[in-house]
Amino acid sequence: MTALDLKGLSVTLGSRSVLDDLSLTINKGEIVGLVGASGSGKSMTARALCGLLPHHAKISGTLTLNSKTIALDDAESFADIRGRGIGLIFQDPAGIFNPLMSIGDHVAEALVRRSRLARPHAREKARNALDRAGFPKDIPAFDRYPHEVSGGQRQRAMIAAALALSPKILIADEPTTALDVTTENGILALLKQCADEDGLGILLVSHDLPVLARIADRLLLMKEGRIVESSMLPLSNDTAPELARLYALSHKAPIHTAHDRRAPLLQTKSIGKTYRDKSKFLFGSSDTIHALKNISLFLSESEIVAVVGESGSGKSTLARILADLDRASQGEMIWAEGKGRVQMVFQDPAGSLNPRWTIGQSIGEPLSLPADHPRVAEAARDAGLDPALLTRYPHQISGGQAQRAAIARAIIRRPDLLILDEPVSALDFEIRDQILSLLERLRAMHGIAMIFITHDIRAARRLSDRMIILDKGEIVESGMTAEIFSAPHHAVTKALIAASSSEERVRS
Repeated sequence: MTALDLKGLSVTLGSRSVLDDLSLTINKGEIVGLVGASGSGKSMTARALCGLLPHHAKISGTLTLNSKTIALDDAESFADIRGRGIGLIFQDPAGIFNPLMSIGDHVAEALVRRSRLARPHAREKARNALDRAGFPKDIPAFDRYPHEVSGGQRQRAMIAAALALSPKILIADEPTTALDVTTENGILALLKQCADEDGLGILLVSHDLPVLARIADRLLLMKEGRIVESSMLPLSNDTAPELARLYALSHKAPIHTAHDRRAPLLQTKSIGKTYRDKSKFLFGSSDTIHALKNISLFLSESEIVAVVGESGSGKSTLARILADLDRASQGEMIWAEGKGRVQMVFQDPAGSLNPRWTIGQSIGEPLSLPADHPRVAEAARDAGLDPALLTRYPHQISGGQAQRAAIARAIIRRPDLLILDEPVSALDFEIRDQILSLLERLRAMHGIAMIFITHDIRAARRLSDRMIILDKGEIVESGMTAEIFSAPHHAVTKALIAASSSEERVRS
């Protein structure tokens, strides 16, 4: 039974066509995966279905929901549909939630505003929705603010708010992008449960094809505002050649190769990081939180070591200490003589580039070089960035190009160590594959050692020589990457590897 039928969706922004004659259907209880590269129109499609396009957008097409057909340019019709007919889950709940409202009140607010419920009744229904979404029962949601819970818990709260009004269709826009694999699996299991038990039709938007392949019934591939391929699962090279090719990229064999024994570069001894629990400190408590405990590791020249763990395991704290952006509470770092130059590449390249500077200015800044200096163009070429883009600003280039610019800025000083904090988590798999190949090439060209911080154990397997598994601030397992994957010892490692493994759904 068809729950949603979209026909002829076209969107233009100014003179630019963003979506072109797009049509799709979603059946009751069906999960449809919408995949495509950054800028292909995925999020624009999701927002068009909820009537959340920019005011200056020109839109045409029709939407049939629950046997009622509306014109997509009829903004007033969406007032009744949004929330009750179609629910929307955004990619970044931290950026959507009001930081001054508690988690519970966010969910209750939807019920008060849309269903006109009295606040006590709305709060009770909100508690039920949070329980249904798997929000931990031992955390008093009505007393916690968005910054006081984890990313996975915020995402569950966002799902609870979307489901509170019992919509027939749920649109999930990149709901697992910044989550570790175990948290990601929990969110996917929840969405699958809603489809199976409640008959909810779901449009799951993602750049991560393996995520979609795990739970979707059908896949749609977008390019340049159009659906260019559609396939049931499992995929086939005959019926869906481009989808099958993209899926294969995510299962590519490791690109690291055996190297001769290298000279030592860096050793840490018993690094620890503690801080006071501020919420308790206000009430006179002296409780401390151990972000890192007894971290001892070594790194050789031109070696790539992946640091893997769930959200909150201490990965980014360790990265900041190694980059000298934070101070350890105890322990020491010992560099080889004459070494110690460190540069860092962050998860959000656009956010780390100065929006008022051209790309060339940002790349040359570490050496105070002008944008037209030959070394700036050389660093850009080394990072696979077209020097013609050096005169552009960050908002004028793609996410993959911005990440290449951030890497070029980091390598222009020829560092001994490059620390990469989740450098590919927000990239589609084609760009992700290119960036991982680029990092391996830079290691070969310049002998740069790398610490690769990630929650994506598949990316770690692809790139790293060795792996370190962090859990609750401690190293629970370390060793050669191939050996860890073939014979993991610690329960956390086994859980991470199991969570990243999905049923093979592609036929060659």
